[in-house]
Amino acid sequence: MHARLNRKWRPRLWTIVLLVLGIVLCLPFAGLILFRFYDSQLVQQTEESLLTQAAVMSAAYAELYADAAGIKPPRPSAISTEHAVFPSLSVNRETVLPPRPDARPATVRPGSVYQAIAAPLSRIANAAQAQTLAGYRMLDVDGNVFAGTAEIGQKLGHVDEVREALSGKTVSVARTRVREDATPALYTLSRGARVRVFVAMPVFVDQTLIGAVYLSRTPNHIFRFLYGERFNLAKAAAFVALSTALIGYVFWRFITRPIHLLIQRSQMAGHGGQAWEPPDQLGTREIADLSQSFQSLTERLQDKQDGLKTYTAHVTHELKSPLTALKGAAELLRDDDLSPAQKHRLLDTVEKGGKRMEDLLANMRAFSLADQSAINGTCCLNDITEQVFQTFPALAIKTENDHLPLPVAAPTLHIILTHMLENAQQHGAQNAVLTAYQNDGVVCLRIADNGPGISEGNKDKIMQPFFTTKREAGGTGMGLNIVKATMEAIGGQLSVVPSNQGACFLLTFN
Repeated sequence: MHARLNRKWRPRLWTIVLLVLGIVLCLPFAGLILFRFYDSQLVQQTEESLLTQAAVMSAAYAELYADAAGIKPPRPSAISTEHAVFPSLSVNRETVLPPRPDARPATVRPGSVYQAIAAPLSRIANAAQAQTLAGYRMLDVDGNVFAGTAEIGQKLGHVDEVREALSGKTVSVARTRVREDATPALYTLSRGARVRVFVAMPVFVDQTLIGAVYLSRTPNHIFRFLYGERFNLAKAAAFVALSTALIGYVFWRFITRPIHLLIQRSQMAGHGGQAWEPPDQLGTREIADLSQSFQSLTERLQDKQDGLKTYTAHVTHELKSPLTALKGAAELLRDDDLSPAQKHRLLDTVEKGGKRMEDLLANMRAFSLADQSAINGTCCLNDITEQVFQTFPALAIKTENDHLPLPVAAPTLHIILTHMLENAQQHGAQNAVLTAYQNDGVVCLRIADNGPGISEGNKDKIMQPFFTTKREAGGTGMGLNIVKATMEAIGGQLSVVPSNQGACFLLTFN
């Protein structure tokens, strides 16, 4: 209970899936962040357009002024980047100026030359406004508007950009737009819809400043573009929604659902003796491999549980005989009338029973640790030949192809051979042959001896725990079971091979 309360919090899989789907859905809306960047691009496009128009209007202004004043216009100068102007505005809080100051009444009447060219310039400005939607104002050298599309007869010389233009500089500024109607709430997302671009350019005739042209226009905003592409945007939104739903279904079908099925089957396995059954729909290959691992694990655990029940029954049975003998000997030893010979026989019985119990417990411990002692690795027969010879000096052991690598660690192979050769020696074998070889890419080790062999009636019993025909010689019937468990732990198997002489076993390393 305490461990459950202190369990570390971890998000559920469906939470992660929903988070991923939410991120996918938010990706298109994240594009709205680019509005500000696109706003700056639209402002610069408007500024570039106004600069171009201002240059054209300035040239027309200078040409008409020179004709009216009787001044011979200068020859066109060579094209150069020295006097070229480029857009430079950006839309942010620091660069956007307050709304333009209102015009003031003119205090000085424009000269006769300006009055003479006012009408044609106004016609040009009105015609251009119909196409460009820009506002045009032609100013004399004092800052009075004498021609254009608005504010004719008023003065703008007090406006900062106009003042700088009348000093010989071309100026571009962005000012807060003053709307006559309320600003739509949607337009608040676009800064470009809330500003107006102003361009003031000086006009020169024969290097003499004669006035300025003053242009203004509201930049095109992104919502007009979006409205024009509304059908394509609707298709894109439908595609994003469909893609998100498809991603969610794929997650659910191939990840979430199979994992939940695995959890349910894992919780049900073992209850009421129910065996593990893999789900029908496993989704991905990795989940299928995971299910196979669960199945292998549950089968091993079930085998362990069945083995534990079997061994418990066998141990109870096997320990009963020596315990009975020990109990009877202990009762008889209390009799003072026993002769020395009888006492020695009873003590031998006690010693033999104790040795029997000791061997049974030692072999059971070895069997329980078979999984731990099973270590994968690589070794050859000649790596452990000397140790095996020393362990069984009375047994003539011969090795064949002892340089072939075997997929098992040397300590594990030594344990296996110890039990196999001890079993052969207990059954009266004098010679043993260990042969390593490969069969269709599978490494095998054959162990053959010259003992009495295995009778037909015992071939199906020798793998059973505690089965032995040499109980009086100290056999426990656990040696082959230990070898079998060890081989299975490293992915191999132990099998009996028919032989004309003696017993023959085959170790197959898969």
